[in-house]
Amino acid sequence: MGLAERLVQDMKDAMRSKDTLRLNTVRLMRATLQAEATSKRKRQLDEFIQKRAAAEGKTNPDQWPTLGDIDPAELPAEEPLTEEEMLKVLGREVKKRHDSVDMYHKGGRDDLADQETAEIAVLNGYLPQKLTADEVRPLIQAIISEVGATGKSDLKKVMPVAMARLREQADGRVINQVVAELLGS
Repeated sequence: MGLAERLVQDMKDAMRSKDTLRLNTVRLMRATLQAEATSKRKRQLDEFIQKRAAAEGKTNPDQWPTLGDIDPAELPAEEPLTEEEMLKVLGREVKKRHDSVDMYHKGGRDDLADQETAEIAVLNGYLPQKLTADEVRPLIQAIISEVGATGKSDLKKVMPVAMARLREQADGRVINQVVAELLGS
């Protein structure tokens, strides 16, 4: 079962069990994914129009055709979001909520921070399990050896490589913390 189908099923289950937190979180995620799909379609159509205008030799955007000028049969087929794209959106939403939790704690709004934390727990159920600091440490140590980093001044050498390789497997904050620890920052 794909992520989209799982969200629909979980929404139904949350309705039946009257779990309002899960229901509202899943509804919000489905709406966010739909908005992302719409945005993807808009980018796809914009790209199509730009390519068509370039093929016709029209370099000025004022001369480009509009969607109304194009036969719908000529338009590219709509591409749904892939599982990977959906997971990126989910990850982005979790990151937003982590940032909100920090801000709510700073502002003394622990009730809102608790709400965001509960939503993070729901969303994390749909994401692949992230590596812990202990699991990331040997991978980062290998990267440090590979790039020849020796101290905290080499942080800018290590972080881009570490983020490129481990972004999908571990949280960026964990990666940053372990790199700083290993480089003696």
